[in-house]
Amino acid sequence: MRPFMCVPRSLSFFVAFFSISLAAAATAPATPAASVEADSLFTIEGKGYRVGDLSPAEQMRIHELELSRFRAIESLARQRFVDDKTKPFESLKNADKPFAAEEKWLNQSFEPSAKEIDAALENFKNEKQFQALPVEERGKVIRRYLGQQKRIKALTDATDKALQKGEIKLALREPKAPVITFTKSTQASLGDAKAPVRVVEFTDFQCPYCKKFAAVSQEVLSKHGKKIHWEVRHFPLSFHKQARAAATAVYCAAAQGKLADAKKWIFDAQDKLTQENIYKDLSKSLKIKSDVFDKCLSSEATEKAIQADISEGERVGVQGTPTVFVNGRKFEGDVQSLESWDKLIQELVKDSQSSKTL
Repeated sequence: MRPFMCVPRSLSFFVAFFSISLAAAATAPATPAASVEADSLFTIEGKGYRVGDLSPAEQMRIHELELSRFRAIESLARQRFVDDKTKPFESLKNADKPFAAEEKWLNQSFEPSAKEIDAALENFKNEKQFQALPVEERGKVIRRYLGQQKRIKALTDATDKALQKGEIKLALREPKAPVITFTKSTQASLGDAKAPVRVVEFTDFQCPYCKKFAAVSQEVLSKHGKKIHWEVRHFPLSFHKQARAAATAVYCAAAQGKLADAKKWIFDAQDKLTQENIYKDLSKSLKIKSDVFDKCLSSEATEKAIQADISEGERVGVQGTPTVFVNGRKFEGDVQSLESWDKLIQELVKDSQSSKTL
């Protein structure tokens, strides 16, 4: 499962239980294989079932398992490569310098500079978890955090190069997510409806990772707006008690042409969603027609629209937020990375232009 997303606890338990079940099944005695059609996943009473016969959610479940297996093997290969390369320098390691062998191999230090530590202290100063730390411990925690981040980046870059050069070769190819066909939405959207890149975002306005992603999506749209059609689908999670009301408010503001402004306003006010009159403040701030807005908030049609988004998310296998699909495929990379978005959009636009010339 993709990290840095809001996921129901019950689902986390299910994933853990399912993983244990898979492990148990892998060690169970093999049974004689029945005759199965060449491209079928399985047969029931002689009828073969292919991937295309499964629901989108079922296709995504299988894909997630295949992707987990691929990433586990890739991770093992990367780690073994690093272990082999750092073995000659193992004697340099000690309690104070646990990563000395890696630093020697890469010829670089993971130690953050005083300037980097100061900048991080400033950046994290308003975070609740950070504020809970004793003042004298904060610098130490930041130093360890930045050092680990530098280490991860350095090792990832080194093993990425090894994969590109063929020094690491994987027997498996990374599985591609299935292409999902979405129902047409009548809701407001962002960007150009005729653009070659269609983004469908499932979001929860009480999810902190969705709030972080909102800043990224805003920058992506600012940079690539003419190339993208961006649809916002509401997926309020049950344990976020204010999320559905927030989704309703954004939906109603969007109906008056204020989708982008409403998204930003709600995420900025994420810690204040329990306050009385919060949505009156929203309508005043965005200068929308308050009577139309209020009527929309209590409308049965609005409730049906939000529920339609939730049902659509469940149909396509959404498990948490943010979940993003680009041209029908689930975004598998770092959804918070502008670099990943730039690369993907460039590739999709290029593919679109190539197909037009054929």
